[in-house]
Amino acid sequence: MAGTMISDRLDPLCIQPVLAVELDPGGAGWCVSIQNLCPAFVAHLGGQVASLLRVKVAEAGGPDDDLPEVSGDYDIRGDEVRFIPHFAFDSGVLFRAILDLRPLGLPVPTEFQALEFSFSRDTGTAETKVCHVFPSSDLLPANLLRFCVRFSGPMKRGRAQDNIQILGSDGEPIPDALYRAPVELWDRSMTCLTILLDPGRLKRGVGPNRMLGPPLKVGQQYTLAIGTGMIDVQGRPLRDPFNKSFSVSEAIRATLAIEHWKISRPVAGSHDSLELTFPRPLDWAQLWRAITVASESGQPLGGSIDISVGETCWRFTPDEPWQARAHRVRVAPGLEDVCGNTSSGPFDGPLRSADEVALETAIRTIPFVVKACAPTVVPAVGK
Repeated sequence: MAGTMISDRLDPLCIQPVLAVELDPGGAGWCVSIQNLCPAFVAHLGGQVASLLRVKVAEAGGPDDDLPEVSGDYDIRGDEVRFIPHFAFDSGVLFRAILDLRPLGLPVPTEFQALEFSFSRDTGTAETKVCHVFPSSDLLPANLLRFCVRFSGPMKRGRAQDNIQILGSDGEPIPDALYRAPVELWDRSMTCLTILLDPGRLKRGVGPNRMLGPPLKVGQQYTLAIGTGMIDVQGRPLRDPFNKSFSVSEAIRATLAIEHWKISRPVAGSHDSLELTFPRPLDWAQLWRAITVASESGQPLGGSIDISVGETCWRFTPDEPWQARAHRVRVAPGLEDVCGNTSSGPFDGPLRSADEVALETAIRTIPFVVKACAPTVVPAVGK
């Protein structure tokens, strides 16, 4: 049994779980976490986490087994497990987080915990605002694929079409510049909205491109305008309208060349950041999840990520000091630059062969060795 194997390998005294509600450091909003666990125990949980930690809507009443469950994902790293809901926790609703370690058969100090929590409808008096828009540069390529808008608090769906538009230098909306998705493209926290420019106008040779041309023209000035009609989960409009002005440079239609990235290697025994530098900006939202650091055997390393202004630099700071050994950077398939170009081809390139398509599902790796010496900057070699 899985519980017996865990108890054979671990000291129960290292398993003293504490349930908490906290903001996810990765930007996914409020989550439920199991804290105060030893990394060895967390590593052994694996697929059992979903049966040990459940989050339910307590307002429904009745025993725990009859309460409706909240859907979400489990993020396991270091000495902590997080439950991140697929949709932000509603204000004014009572929730119950239930942690039950009894199926593991461990003589731990606390085998069962329940934590009830809610978010007041009056929580936070500050009005919601637009915090950032990515890409952050004010010079953007003519075939830009998307914007990512970050709000200071969770928002409601259904307002983007009437309140977000691209204006020309004369202040008038550019017709049909944006793609109006049937469902707005929000992240789980409802604080990050992806806005696509019309892909049909970006892809050369297809109908909308032939009839209307690209939505942005080289050398022109534009403004991404976000109106106060966008409302947050409490029904309040944005505090202020938000405008991002930008000019347009030549289109970028080159394959994403990972072999041209540069890597700054840290020193063994330190918490120095591993730094990747890119020749051109990459997609901000994907950078948070598409690049990871692992040992040579493939075991992921826990740590924090930072992305520089301009989205041309990615930094990873480990939870534990670097060890003098071989490591690897893992790059997920499909990582894109701001124009949608990937390592397997440009966004509007010709149809690819079966072998080229297969590359789209392959994880790329950048090997590097941490040594007990000063950091150096060398070209990264992907394979």
